[in-house]
Amino acid sequence: MKKKILQVPVIVGKGSAQFFLEKDVKISPPSPPIYKIEKIDKWVEITDCHVIPGKVIFNAFLWKNIAYKTVEDVHDGIVNGPIYHATFKFPFGGYVEIEPIGCDKVKEGDVAELLEAFVEGEKDFLHGETYCKGVKVFEKLLEKDVIKVAFKVIRKEHIPVVCEEEKKFCDKEDKYDKYDDKYDEKDDKKDWKYDYYDDKFEKRYDCRGDYYAKCRGYYK
Repeated sequence: MKKKILQVPVIVGKGSAQFFLEKDVKISPPSPPIYKIEKIDKWVEITDCHVIPGKVIFNAFLWKNIAYKTVEDVHDGIVNGPIYHATFKFPFGGYVEIEPIGCDKVKEGDVAELLEAFVEGEKDFLHGETYCKGVKVFEKLLEKDVIKVAFKVIRKEHIPVVCEEEKKFCDKEDKYDKYDDKYDEKDDKKDWKYDYYDDKFEKRYDCRGDYYAKCRGYYK
């Protein structure tokens, strides 16, 4: 029976961990100080990851884009000013413990794949207080973030499989195995009955001998 070998990725472990990141960022100068934060967009970028025994080590960046209001003019208690933005890139890294699945231990040579990486929670504190046009503004921003990172670990394995055509052929052979107790000679007769051949080819069978022709049922 012929077989083929498939190379398939098998999940051998999973794991996740939380990381705390704290950064103090100076906004002004060169940009105008912050009057009020309008919007914060954030995302995590994993730059590389590697498997070591029982763990995945990685490097990453936390990106933050902050849109904030500024003070340009104040008149009758009305504050006017354009909206600025500041984009930050904070490097960080670490390792994630991997819980094995169906194997003794995750090892070098396995491949790590990222499942998720995001900011679970954050708190931003404005400080560096100053005044612009008599309005309180802030020159610095203290960032505190909790980041979750999860990985799965893949290992390539070779799995033998039986070809479908070969399987059907073998099943047919097993059905008519004369050494099997279930073999019945009636099956052979049924096969001769439904063995289709064109009449114009019968002479080639007759010339092989009377015995063969009689067995074929076309002897004249």
